[in-house]
Amino acid sequence: MKKLQKTSLLVCVTILVLFGSAGIVVYWPALSTILAMAVNSSTETAQTGADPFSYDPPVPSYVKDLHPKYTIQAELHTSDAKIAGKMTVEFDNPKTKDLRFYVYDYLWNRMAVKSIRYKDKPLTFERDTSMVTMANPFGSEVRGAISIEFENPVPRRGTRYGVKDDIWTLTTWYPMLGAQNQQGKWYDPPLRVDYGDPFVYHYADYDVSFISPQGYNWVSSWGRGVSSPLDGSRQQVRYQGNKLLNFALVGSPLYHVETVKLGPNLSVDIASVDKGNIERIKTIAQSVFPTYSDWYGELPYPHVSIAETSTGTTYAMEYANLAIFKRDMHQRNLIDHWLPHEIAHLWWYNSVATLESSHGWLDEGLVESSVSLYLQNRYGNQSASALLDEYARDGQHLRERYPAGKLEKPLQHFATEEEFHWTWYSRGALLFDNLRRQIGDDAYKRFLHRVQQNYHGSVIGAEHLDQALGQTLRGEAVYFRTYTQTLNTTAFGPVQFEPYVTTIINGMSYYSAIPARVTNQTAYIPLREIGERMGLTVEWSKEKQMIKVKGNGREVYLKEGDPLAVVDGKKLDLGKPVLSVKERTMVPMAFFRQAVGFDTEYDAQERTVKIVTRKATGKAEE
Repeated sequence: MKKLQKTSLLVCVTILVLFGSAGIVVYWPALSTILAMAVNSSTETAQTGADPFSYDPPVPSYVKDLHPKYTIQAELHTSDAKIAGKMTVEFDNPKTKDLRFYVYDYLWNRMAVKSIRYKDKPLTFERDTSMVTMANPFGSEVRGAISIEFENPVPRRGTRYGVKDDIWTLTTWYPMLGAQNQQGKWYDPPLRVDYGDPFVYHYADYDVSFISPQGYNWVSSWGRGVSSPLDGSRQQVRYQGNKLLNFALVGSPLYHVETVKLGPNLSVDIASVDKGNIERIKTIAQSVFPTYSDWYGELPYPHVSIAETSTGTTYAMEYANLAIFKRDMHQRNLIDHWLPHEIAHLWWYNSVATLESSHGWLDEGLVESSVSLYLQNRYGNQSASALLDEYARDGQHLRERYPAGKLEKPLQHFATEEEFHWTWYSRGALLFDNLRRQIGDDAYKRFLHRVQQNYHGSVIGAEHLDQALGQTLRGEAVYFRTYTQTLNTTAFGPVQFEPYVTTIINGMSYYSAIPARVTNQTAYIPLREIGERMGLTVEWSKEKQMIKVKGNGREVYLKEGDPLAVVDGKKLDLGKPVLSVKERTMVPMAFFRQAVGFDTEYDAQERTVKIVTRKATGKAEE
């Protein structure tokens, strides 16, 4: 049976322009009609087999989950502008020769890794630009724990990690467990450039005890924490959070912090040195969070924070459950764009992550398109359209000045910051807006809800989005894998789509492991699984080097890629070739009628194939 199971392309879609191809491109409202019928179809018939909405498990995360848990005790020494910390990281044994930790500091402001221990024994380690490596001491243990002592000076400037005007922005301030791909290969941490945040993160649980002078107010990746006083005019705040991409804090003795409930299970901490600014931030947040929750689903965290930093600091930043922006944005009303942008990152970057260095179009494109959703909800269609028109102009500039570029371009390969913004932000937003216009708002919402549902806590890319899109539309979809690879001169086109088909055998609906589908305008059925349910035997004939099918008084031979079958010694043209999809032989519906002699009926509108077995006639139908 090796011939039946040979490797095939993941998706059998050679789909060309409507009216001019052997393939199919399904457009909205055609897709809309299909999906509506799928959702509203009758459930009176009994159903067996797989749920059609759960075909294929979620695509694995780009980062293999080692289930890390951080326990960190750290103290901020404000007079010396440094953090002194001790941490223990427990995680699954990666079974590699070495272990790796990432150190995301600045070349001009180095974090000192003072010691590394395993079971109270010191380990020898090596430190390079952004990584610490050591021999793996876990042996045959399933899990182990590494303890690290470190000291990190805080730059006295408005950098991503730094202090300015007594506002302390503490991001990527501790060593982080390295990340592997699913094959167990460690990622090399990308080098910083002057823009963007190219780091590779690993979702983890955190138990952080952070000491600072009394009177400091902090917002963090996990709420306000539990505070207790210490001697020496100090305070300790403890945070216990789960499934966090990283852990960051922003605090100041000058901060006012107000906590508001913006969902049934969501508290938002808003920090600023100006109470008036908190009111303005709160007004925006009260519009943004319900809008994004509607489009993307409720944020799967109980606490998030918004922190306003001083003037002259980094423009705007996203970290785990933290939206950070500088006070300058109140000028020219920039806050009404960039705060919704950073809040959208709480879904796209935070709840669902990507490899920022190479796939940053995913989160930046989604959050920029999110701003248009916020503007539409708060101010109306004209405001949203004006922003999308701005993206379109940027896209035109991109085609003219950087025609050879594409969305799937590494951060370090952009020629200028201008190309970077026009690509990932503007063209990325247009990629998602084009999809929304094709499939309609309702389906687009279901698609993004499904991405959140399937991939919260995962690091994803184009193939993950395509799978969620296909599950939403009930078929095989290719969109993101195509248009993130096309040149900037190429316009975004239609979703390439093969609809799934419901198979009804003798009045009983059956969902096969590899679903029946419409390919090349023909309904294709999985031969073995469906055939055996109808009493046929399917096997490989070594003698004829063909697939042999017996049943209903007939003996049939056929080959993948060939439209001709041999029925009881006579050739029969099925009209369409036999295909292989995901290592399974798929036959055109005509096979069951013409070659085997069963009654078949295809309803193109309802997307159903009905097959009724009957007694053999002794010969194939013409």
